[in-house]
Parts: sequence; C-alpha cells; structure tokens
Amino acid sequence: MTVLLIGWVVLASVEHRAEQAPWPRAVPAGLLWACVVAGVWWFAEWTQAPVRTARRARRGAPGAVSGADTEPWRTRTRIRTRGTPRRRHTADGPSAR
Repeated sequence: MTVLLIGWVVLASVEHRAEQAPWPRAVPAGLLWACVVAGVWWFAEWTQAPVRTARRARRGAPGAVSGADTEPWRTRTRIRTRGTPRRRHTADGPSAR
C-alpha cells in the first residue's frame, strides 16, 4: 500500500512536470503508473517468498522449517581447510591421522 501511495504522488508529479500535463489529467495517469509499479513490486515479493523462507530455515530462524526436514537428500558437508587433519575411525573411536 505504501508503494502505491508514494508511487502515485511521485508519478503524478512526473506526469505534471515532465509531460506538461495539467493536474486533473496528471493525477489519474500517475495512479495508473503507480498501480503498475505496485503490481510489479507485489509480484516480485510474492515470487521471492519461497527463497526467503529457505534462507531463514538455513539460518535456523525461529518458526522456520529446516531444509533437512523437508529435503532429506540434501546434506551439509564440512569444508576442510588444507591444514586440518582427516579423522579416521578406528576400533577405539575417531582419531586424527
């Protein structure tokens, strides 16, 4: 709603100044363009919602469904740096090489 209202004011001003339209014609034209902008904005927000939910789940945000719970085939792997020793499992338990 805020995008629509701010867009209406700004785009009506642009129609009035840049297009040299009188205010009675600039206001409805600004509203038309503001509706287009707000619709595109809403569509972008709506299509990004699944990405945002997945990102929150990866961060462990409260109330978010974990990606491991919904997609069991995905696993996290630990990245070892060059100096990190590998762990080897022996009968006594894991030990560093």
